Amino acid sequence: MAPQLRTPLCDLLGIEVPIMQAGMGGVAYGRLAAAVSNAGGLGSIGGIDIPLEEVDAEIRLFRSLSDGPLCVDLGFPANAPQGLDDVEVPPLPGPLRQLKRELDEHGVELAPTHDQAISLADNKRKLEISLDHGVEVIACGLGTPRWVVDLCHERGAKVMSIVGQAKHARSAIRNGTDVVIVQGTEGGGHSGDVGLITLLAEVLEFATVPVVAAGGLVKGDQIAACLTMGAQGAWVGTRFLASTEAGSEDVFKEAVVDAEYDSTLRSLLFDGLYVRMLRNRFTEVWEGHEDELSPYPVQRVLTMPFKYAAMKANLKSHMSLPSGAGAGMIIDIPGAAEILERLVTETVEALRSVGKTVQFG
Repeated sequence: MAPQLRTPLCDLLGIEVPIMQAGMGGVAYGRLAAAVSNAGGLGSIGGIDIPLEEVDAEIRLFRSLSDGPLCVDLGFPANAPQGLDDVEVPPLPGPLRQLKRELDEHGVELAPTHDQAISLADNKRKLEISLDHGVEVIACGLGTPRWVVDLCHERGAKVMSIVGQAKHARSAIRNGTDVVIVQGTEGGGHSGDVGLITLLAEVLEFATVPVVAAGGLVKGDQIAACLTMGAQGAWVGTRFLASTEAGSEDVFKEAVVDAEYDSTLRSLLFDGLYVRMLRNRFTEVWEGHEDELSPYPVQRVLTMPFKYAAMKANLKSHMSLPSGAGAGMIIDIPGAAEILERLVTETVEALRSVGKTVQFG
């Protein structure tokens, strides 16, 4: 049994340990979230990338597997269009034409996709579905509008805001968020350009709500370091991506385990916003062609059919593989409960060891 580890965040969110599993798109579904919540942490469903009916189904699946609290991760970027029909899509740029030729050589066909991620109307409806199910926590990525906070509070849900800059933390706090998650540039998926330790220190200077650390955290000693700085918890993504319950493809999990310390890059190629991901052929074709990138959300609409086609074909070399910089320290694919127990044990051991190795007076 793992030792106890609690902060005030645990009481706020109704969890036993202050470790939360990030709502990773294409990875975090009901089964993973339930495993984490059942083990005492906060499990999350990544609601941005899936259709409305799937959000509903995954929340129902979670409720059938767990009595613990649930977080649903949604996106409300200020520049998101109302729907796909509002996006004018240009011809394919050179790198995507090259990728299409290579996919053709592998016998992989592109198919139209209805990408829910960029539609503000869809995300509003997903929020309504989540609140109708009594979801306890809503995580807001890419912005925390006041109307989202007000609606969540009216319906009894807490709000967590994922930020990559101090100014965004200030804005989220002004808008009434309950928790700020500061994600350093080391984080997988959407990330800013400030390192976690610097960003965490900056936000802790003015934050009036609990602050949670995120970005490249895959071991307990990293979490312990953030707690000693004043963070009240950790938001962990890539470590849970490489778990048996994660919804990611097996080849994706294997790619994380095989990653080295320098296997990730941060680029606009994913959707026009900066995303950290594993290097492979999908990223390589854009090297030297950065001038052909489109802004968000056009870049997302252009690339999405390629991502889904490669994913469906299990073609690891051409898949989109968002991952944190900590992937180089991940060496196995255990169950989510085991991962959580390890992180708690490692965190407590690291905190205890500080008193043995550091002298002051």
